Amino acid sequence: MKLKTLIRVGKFVGIALTGLVVVACKKDNPKPEPELEPVVTERTEAQLIKDDIYKYYKLYSLWETSIPDYKADPSKFTDQYSSADAVLAALKRLTPARAAYSGGVFDRFSYIVGLDGYNTATTATGRLKMDTNDGYGIYTSFGTEDGITAYPIIYFVEGGSPAQRAGLKRSDYITAVGDDTDYSFAVTCEGQNCSFNESDRDKIRNKLNAALDAGTLKLKVKHQDGTTTTKDLTYANGYTINPIYKDTIYESTGNNVGYLALSSFEQIEDPAASGSSSEGIANKSAIDAVFTKFQDKQIKSLIVDLRYNGGGYVDASAYIADKIGGATTKGKLMLTYEVNNYIKSTPSINNMFQDTKFEGKSNLSLNKVYFLVSESTASAAEMLINVLKPYMQVQIIASGTRTYGKPVGFFEQVVQNKVSFWPVSFLLKNSAGFSDYWDGLVPDKRNIEDYVFADVGNKKETMLATALNDAAPGITTKASINAVSRKGYRTLKGGEVNIRPDRGMIKKR
Repeated sequence: MKLKTLIRVGKFVGIALTGLVVVACKKDNPKPEPELEPVVTERTEAQLIKDDIYKYYKLYSLWETSIPDYKADPSKFTDQYSSADAVLAALKRLTPARAAYSGGVFDRFSYIVGLDGYNTATTATGRLKMDTNDGYGIYTSFGTEDGITAYPIIYFVEGGSPAQRAGLKRSDYITAVGDDTDYSFAVTCEGQNCSFNESDRDKIRNKLNAALDAGTLKLKVKHQDGTTTTKDLTYANGYTINPIYKDTIYESTGNNVGYLALSSFEQIEDPAASGSSSEGIANKSAIDAVFTKFQDKQIKSLIVDLRYNGGGYVDASAYIADKIGGATTKGKLMLTYEVNNYIKSTPSINNMFQDTKFEGKSNLSLNKVYFLVSESTASAAEMLINVLKPYMQVQIIASGTRTYGKPVGFFEQVVQNKVSFWPVSFLLKNSAGFSDYWDGLVPDKRNIEDYVFADVGNKKETMLATALNDAAPGITTKASINAVSRKGYRTLKGGEVNIRPDRGMIKKR
């Protein structure tokens, strides 16, 4: 954006005109007053950032018709607000009403993040980076195995993270951090419900969150077989995410079932394409390898675990949808986009939003696809389910009552080299024109326990077992699930220590 200036001349023009009137009364041919030089006031960096936030939102927002047009002088809007974050919050409040959403409007999704430590006054922290993440890659809640004592328990370990490389896994209890063994508190359980002192829980939660922000981390964990391990970890700045955190095949006579657990949709790139990143090439190769195994074993059903998947790249989600659809969907319409008039009239941007068709990227011909979801399943993960539903038999198995609800996405706009801005810019629809899952996709089976006491891929894990029992009943039995549940294992409601944030539905320019 070009630097904008405001010319303050009104006061001086008024004085000059008054002087001319007085002189004109005394002489027939007065000497003209010298022309005053305008006083130029430059916009500060913070003001320019606020101005650009307004301009890009007006240009790119899916709801731009709701935004007043101050592009010629954005300061008329932005100078009302003290920060870039406050400007964006005000713009989002102008979008159409949606009573069920925070703030009562549709746009609960657009956000900004300062680059290289720049302070926008926003509280948006903990956002996953594109293709990489920071930290240890551990996500925990609280659980008890005896109905008497609760500990932090790992429910997800991100692929590529220090925790994953150290061998930590879902279902491990954290019993100590460093020399501090005070990481448990008392609970009283009746049936599936447990009561506890919230201040005791909060003390442990706060200590553990502080530990997860430290530069080094020494964890003592107890595995489900009763053995213990101590791991020394180092905080990673920008580890490369491996989005496939589990894949396997459950063999059953004439009805093999594939399982694929995806934490996110990272960039997928063809090695032959110019400018391809090593991470994008590796992600594509890993997806190709998994589906080659599925084809070789001639799986008839596929279980896709998206319960911790907050989204990612649209192109990656579309690539995996094409792999799943295989021969069934080849040549058919996959998705379409809705964008505003400015984007439609700007070829350099609009070319990102052309209709997408299935190409038949695998030879699979599946009878049924199962999706394991939670209320954290969002954006590109919901898109994957939505684009397959018109063509395939799909069953959604949820730990709650719905998915997150985000049929819209965005692309990044860097502002003044200080702010990463992500205004919602497109609505994505499947071949039937359906995109109305603002309140989440409706599951076929709901309130199925996310049984964190079994490692990912374990056939006794309740959500996985629910899908397996439908796909190939001989592989596992409901009795085995019930036997585990009777031991007294419980997760605590409201017990999450840290939660994976929504990544969004990302288009790369």
